[in-house]
Amino acid sequence: MKQGPVLDRSNGGSEAATTSPALPDINTETYPFEVVQRLLDEAAYFNLYSLPQASECHPLLDPASPSALRGFKVVENLHRMTSRLSTPAPAQGLGALTQVGENLGHATHRWMLIPDDFAALPGLEPPPVALDISRSQRFVMLDSRFWLGEGEDGFIGFGTGTTYPTNSNGQRQLLVAAVGNIMEGRGRFKEHQGTYTYCGRISTRGFHGSLLLRVMDPEGSLRTDVSLPAIQEIRHPEPGITYMFFRGQKRDRAQKTEYIFSSDGSITGLHVTQQLRDLHVDCAKLRGSQVRARSQVGPVIGSMTAQITFNLLHPGAPGTATSPIPFKSYNTYTFFDLEGREIGTVEADGGEGRTFNLAFPAAPGQRALRFGGFGPIVKGTGWFHGIEGLMTDNSVVGIAPHALATYYVLRINDPEGRFAL
Repeated sequence: MKQGPVLDRSNGGSEAATTSPALPDINTETYPFEVVQRLLDEAAYFNLYSLPQASECHPLLDPASPSALRGFKVVENLHRMTSRLSTPAPAQGLGALTQVGENLGHATHRWMLIPDDFAALPGLEPPPVALDISRSQRFVMLDSRFWLGEGEDGFIGFGTGTTYPTNSNGQRQLLVAAVGNIMEGRGRFKEHQGTYTYCGRISTRGFHGSLLLRVMDPEGSLRTDVSLPAIQEIRHPEPGITYMFFRGQKRDRAQKTEYIFSSDGSITGLHVTQQLRDLHVDCAKLRGSQVRARSQVGPVIGSMTAQITFNLLHPGAPGTATSPIPFKSYNTYTFFDLEGREIGTVEADGGEGRTFNLAFPAAPGQRALRFGGFGPIVKGTGWFHGIEGLMTDNSVVGIAPHALATYYVLRINDPEGRFAL
């Protein structure tokens, strides 16, 4: 790799404060930028909506204290979900048409509350922690099993998340967001690397919300280029909630990523700039029972900057399935109309994230990572003034070159339908 100093733009570009010897240039090219971007895009996106199988969902209580709820048995029916963005415009802002359709699969888990400092591992039972609706709490997703379509297509997963107690439309609700990793694939998912993100709400009746699964698919066994059958739409399960989905990527190889340094000159993270594009993803049953995914990248709708707390040189964990690298991010999304005029911004605090190593069989030696993160929407301006909700980030990135293929989900509290089409 090339070596050399990198300026910290967040500190005014002071070279004296940010020059460090022998820093790897994450923008240099192990393989050409376009090659790495293509490898990152060889993925199947399963955009799903989770509805509880109410008869099977129930709270999990502490035997020593039967009144204390310490987790949930979650049984999900996984439904087809699509979302299309409107063309951004000053008068109409930006809206989304979200449709929920036919059942495509199911999943089962135990979501157990854990101490803030608990090192979660598959199969490791946490100490009893009671639900506290006055604050956010971490939880672990144990015994996760997913099936898509008929037969054996699916996987065993493992992940962690956070609760977000909130008042929504005068009612107390428990929002949740989470990141999971494919631990063992079955059927057509065998030997596939993948990350999934959740955002929605949970109660004793189960989980309602978004499940976005991204599976690396270099051989194309999970994707299709053919048109999918029309969605068999059902009534929206969450009136007053709007979902927006969009993609982040580098404009081209000239758009650089920069290090962020602390006052003592040590690396604290990365400053990333991306282009935002409309992205339509869908999945449906083909050939009778197989679920296939299809995606289409749309026009540019804005830009995004992220301050990512992540030390590439000393990550603090190896990035394996059982020991992912932690990261945090603060994301600012700026949306434009077709004339390039700003219509508003959204800021989200991605306070909890997990990073996993990613290998490309077709590009030996190319370093890459899978990121999954989430957090609350904290601010909006312009068209998005007063926005409330959750954000999830499901990303794959190359390191040297720093190419990106990110997928963001915004779950917006929208009782008046301002963001809905």
